[in-house]
Amino acid sequence: MREKLRQFMIGRYGTDGLNQFLSIASLALLLIAIISRVSLFTYLGAALLIFCYYRTFSRNISKRTEENYKFYTLKDRVDNKFKGWKEQWANRKVYHYYRCPQCRQKLRVPRGRGRIQISCPRCGTQFIKKS
Repeated sequence: MREKLRQFMIGRYGTDGLNQFLSIASLALLLIAIISRVSLFTYLGAALLIFCYYRTFSRNISKRTEENYKFYTLKDRVDNKFKGWKEQWANRKVYHYYRCPQCRQKLRVPRGRGRIQISCPRCGTQFIKKS
């Protein structure tokens, strides 16, 4: 039986990070559907599960690899955003964070210095804020 499955999967894509995310998301949606009895979650969970199996058994490996690359790119952007928020929260007693009014660059200035003039390193705009 194991040999037949191995023969069947030759030339097919298999599983990757996006498939793992899709299967966990579909299970979560199906669990929510059971608890809330809202059929929309059932349909969404089933659709994600079907898409996960479609990707697993696909023979278009280059397309599936590209989808997985895009998923990891998006995942890294979200992870970096949360990491920045976590770092900002950890340093909230030491630094103030401001955005440049011109270019929206995030700037960090030390707390407890009174009213200071802040210079944006990216665009050179100067503005006054209380630290």
